[in-house]
Amino acid sequence: MAFKLVQGVDVDNIENVHSAYSVDENGIYAVLSAEIYKKAVAELAQRLCEPVFFFLEIPCSLEEEKQLRKNKNDPYHYNIYYLDNCTIPVAKAIMERYGELLTNDGVSRFGFGSHSSDEEIYCKGYQTVSVYGDVNKFKAVFEKENIPCEAEIKTLWDVLSYENTGTCSTVEINGETVNDIAENLKSEGMYLADTAEEK
Repeated sequence: MAFKLVQGVDVDNIENVHSAYSVDENGIYAVLSAEIYKKAVAELAQRLCEPVFFFLEIPCSLEEEKQLRKNKNDPYHYNIYYLDNCTIPVAKAIMERYGELLTNDGVSRFGFGSHSSDEEIYCKGYQTVSVYGDVNKFKAVFEKENIPCEAEIKTLWDVLSYENTGTCSTVEINGETVNDIAENLKSEGMYLADTAEEK
């Protein structure tokens, strides 16, 4: 099946990219096509040890960057939000309510982790996902979706070049953006934990 881009990602040529995952001493690293991205992440989150946390990294606004960046060579910044001490049903509800927006947005990053172990699911840029923890516990999700395990996977990052350009953009779904997620979940305890430089 051809690899599909999410709404907020555009790359000129993706013919050499397909959904796949690799395994190393840190865990699992994967690239996921748009049609399975949300489902796979939701299923991975179900396998975390409770209590769990949800985190969301959103680029700072232009106004915030005016305060943070002293010159044009300074890095840009992300606001990092956390919602702590969640149950698995709450993590499932977050993915049901906001999963479409989270997985389609091209500029934010998000994930779930466990307060009681080192397990973490980190959804990064260009449809890549890192899973830290017991590989055997999480790889069943990829096997269920018929995603192949490969020694080295080719991600969208790998095919980007001066000749093959890519762009990431924020998206709006049903009148909401990722900024609304942080605001909407504030009443549930979501808070701004840090403002960090872009890596």
